[in-house]
This record gives sequence, C-alpha cells and structure tokens, in this order.
Amino acid sequence: MTVKQLIGMPGLIVNNIDCSHSLVKIDASIKSKRAKCPVCEIYSNKIHDRYTRTISDLPVFQNKTTIFLKTRKFKCQNPQCDRKVFSEQTPYILRYSRRTRRVSKILDSLSIELTGKMGSTLSEQLLISVSKSTITRMAHEQQLPQIAQPKVLGVDDFAYRKGISYGTVLVDMETSRPIDILPSREGKELKKWLSKYPGVKIVTRDRASSYSSAIDEVCPSAEQVADRFHLLMNLSDALDRYFKSVDPKIKKLIKDKSNELLKKSDGQITGDAKEKTTGPLSKAQKRADLKGTDRRQDVFNKVKELHAKGISKRKIARDLGISRNTVHSYLSLESLPPRSSSRSTNIGLFSQHIVARLNVQGYMVKDIMDEIYKLGYNGSRTQAYHNINIIKEKHGICTPDFAQIQKERIPYIKPLSSRELAKYIGSCPTVVKNPDQRRYLQTLLDNIPELRVIQKLVRIFKTMLTTGRGNIYRWIEFIKRSKYKMTGLATFANGLSRDIKAVKNAIEMPWSNGAVEGHVNRIKSIKRQMYGRACFDLLRKKVILSQTG
Repeated sequence: MTVKQLIGMPGLIVNNIDCSHSLVKIDASIKSKRAKCPVCEIYSNKIHDRYTRTISDLPVFQNKTTIFLKTRKFKCQNPQCDRKVFSEQTPYILRYSRRTRRVSKILDSLSIELTGKMGSTLSEQLLISVSKSTITRMAHEQQLPQIAQPKVLGVDDFAYRKGISYGTVLVDMETSRPIDILPSREGKELKKWLSKYPGVKIVTRDRASSYSSAIDEVCPSAEQVADRFHLLMNLSDALDRYFKSVDPKIKKLIKDKSNELLKKSDGQITGDAKEKTTGPLSKAQKRADLKGTDRRQDVFNKVKELHAKGISKRKIARDLGISRNTVHSYLSLESLPPRSSSRSTNIGLFSQHIVARLNVQGYMVKDIMDEIYKLGYNGSRTQAYHNINIIKEKHGICTPDFAQIQKERIPYIKPLSSRELAKYIGSCPTVVKNPDQRRYLQTLLDNIPELRVIQKLVRIFKTMLTTGRGNIYRWIEFIKRSKYKMTGLATFANGLSRDIKAVKNAIEMPWSNGAVEGHVNRIKSIKRQMYGRACFDLLRKKVILSQTG
C-alpha cells in the first residue's frame, strides 16, 4: 500500500510529508488542471491567484495531522456570470471549512451523542480538538432527515418539566426509531402533523383523550391501539381506590381474626424452636464431652502394653515420640492422674447460685457474672460465660434470657396497604414472600367473598392482555351488573367502554407502546445532558439523530 492510498484522497497530489513534534504535516495540491464555477458551472483553466488552506485531518498513530493544501483561484470565463473569481474545490473538504469531511463526520456524531463539554474533551483525546461552543453549533447546523410516511405510529408525551409542561414524541413502530417530536401534547399539534402524513394505518398510544380525538378527526380509518402497560396501571389505580373504600371492613375483620393470626405465627415459631432443640450438639455440649477425655490416656496404655512385652524404655520413647522420663513416670504409676490445669476455676462453688438465677425469666449473664465475682469467683469472664452455658444445658434450663425476650415479636399484625393489596390480589398467594403478609391476604380471601370475585376478575384481565384472547365486552358487563359495589373498578370499566375499540385492539393486536416508553426514558437522559443550552430545536435533533438507545 502506498502513502497516497493510505491517505485515501485520490484527487489530491501529495508533494511532501513531514513528521516532527507529534505533528504530521502533509503538503498537497489538487490534481485537476481546471475548476468549475460554483455559479454558472462552466469550467475554467485561467488561473488568477494561489493561496494555502490549513486543513485538520484524522490523527496518524497518535500524531496530529494537518494538510497544507495549495489552492488556486480561477477567473470565470463566462462573461454573463456574476462571479468573476472562484477557488477550486475538492469533494474531501467542505467549502470554507478547516477540516476534512471525515473529521467533520466524527465531530457531528460527537455533537449529537455528547454534551458540548464532553464532546470537546473527547475531541482533544482524538487529536481533532474543538471548543464546546463549536460542538454545540455543529449540533444546531445538522439537517434532519426527510420523514418517510409511517404505517404504524407510536405516540406518547414526555415532560419538559414534570407536572408543568409536556411535549409529544412520535415513533415509527416498524423501525422503533423516533421520527419527530412536537412542542406540546395538545391535540391540535398532533392534528397538524397527521394532516401532513395521513397514510398512518395503526396508532399505538396511551389513554389520553386528546390524542384519541385528534386521530379520529384526521385519520378516522386508522386503528388505535391502547398501551397494555397503561391499561395495567389504570387497573392498579382502580384497585387502589377499591381497597381504600373497603378498608373499614378489612380492619374489622382483622381485628376479629387477630388472635387466630397470632396463634398461627406463634405455632410456626414453636415448631422452629423444636427443630432447633433436636438439632446437632451445641458447642457447649461438645466442650463438656471433650472435657472428660484425656489424650494422654492412649499413650499411657501403649507404654504399659509395650513394657509388658519386654521392650526397652529407650525403644518405647523413640517409637512413641516421647521422652524417657515420661516413659519412666508412666511405668511408676498404676493409673493416669487427671491433668492439673492452670486455667481451672472455682465456678463449681457457685453452681447452685447460678442455677437459681438462670431460672429467673429475663436474667442477664452479665449480672450473674458480677454476682459470682463478688462471691469469690477467680476465673475470667470468658470462662464464666462458657461454664454458665454448660450448667444451663446440664440442668435443661429453658427460661428465656434478656436477649431472647428482646427478640420476641410484639403481638401485632401489620396491615397490607391498599397499593400492596392491589399488587398481590391478582397473583397467587405463594408469590408473597413474607409469611405474615401471606396469611393476612389468605384470611381476607377466606372471609370476604367479594375479594374472591375481584381476584378472578383481575386474573382474567391480565390473562387477556398476555395471551391476546378473551371477551372484554363480557368482562366490562360483569362489573356493571355485579351485586357488589366495586368502587374504582366500575369507573375503570366505564373508561374502557368509552375507549373500547382501542382496548380490544390492545388485546388482539401485537403492537404495544413499549418502544415509545423507552424513547421517553432516553429523552430524560438527553435533557439532563443539555443543561443551560437546552432548547426545543436542539432537543429535537438530538432525539431524532442520536444512534444510541
């Protein structure tokens, strides 16, 4: 590969390349012998003057690259042309620009994807540095692509300032790319846009009536699809209102059933305690077992056995790895005396006092230690603690101490909030991880027949949305004719009736507003990048031209 091929500008003549101080200088000129007038587009070969353009190009091996392009000025030879003198141009460099097209392409991408400051910082790392104001200006100068007529359109609102001002984002659902954003969420803005692109066949939207009426007016033949996520959110709000309306009934039931629920909870704890007592030996029990064994006994018995066979003391000491004095002392003894320990204590003198204190409910080990110290105990606190545990297990004392009493649960049943009930009512009780909440929910379902009906209705509605099958008309009619007063759900059913066609399409058609919701989240991150330079035109270009998200 030659240097000219590496540079990738076949229309230029490379006269010289110089590299010094991390800078690559390329002296070049344009190959053509004539140039075309930008006004009359007639070629001229009559040179008027020459000058040098300084052009930034992509770096080479971490070396900044600058092209010094020798450019000629030509006289226009068309007497009718208003332009008398013009400069020759090359397709690799924009007119009046100080950088190549490939550099401009990278900077254009940085201006859309990053903030002005971050784009400027990254451009320095790429050795094509520009200021943050230039990055922002380049974003403003970019042209939006032509909007192709969408067949499936996604519509949703986004917030400039939450609760104060809103705009509208439009997404081509077939490509999942945003094609435009509108400055407000009023129906008249959507009407203007749809009047320019009336060929929309399907529109996915949220439950906003302003969008629905605008679509009906401009594109009456378009199929509208309600967003399934918003339908579930509306159902959750309806259930929240319902459970708030029956809260007095739930409180009365739980008050009547509180003793039963507490007994179930205590029974479970008792069962756990029984399992704990029948488990493996505790550390204190293991220590008590080890206390009666002496590892010297085996060596003592072996010494006696080998000596009886007539083996010398020297050989016994060498084979067993003990000293001859130890062998001699073992042979002079009839039985092995207990080991005298420097760590032994006189805690046995106070065992009766300790047992009496352990039988008092709510005792504290610290208080027992303080008392036996006053009575003459001569050991450490650690020894006292271990020996008290051994005494406790030896006498089978089960009286709870202060720490165990502190861990005991207060006899109180925490009620589930209306939001939690709305969340769990359509699910299986096994989904509820907290056992107390699971028993609470099961008690409500067992004693309030109305909740069983609500649970079945919620499950049917969710099944319709997930499977795409079901009769939404019969579901709405059942709520309207129900003998129960389903506050909240009745209002929800009436709202579905007013938008029944879009709701039915949401169940039967595969389209959803999920892609639009994703772009709404992306707009939030773009807004946070823009800071004080934010304006609608810049936001519009960043949302539409960005390739991320």
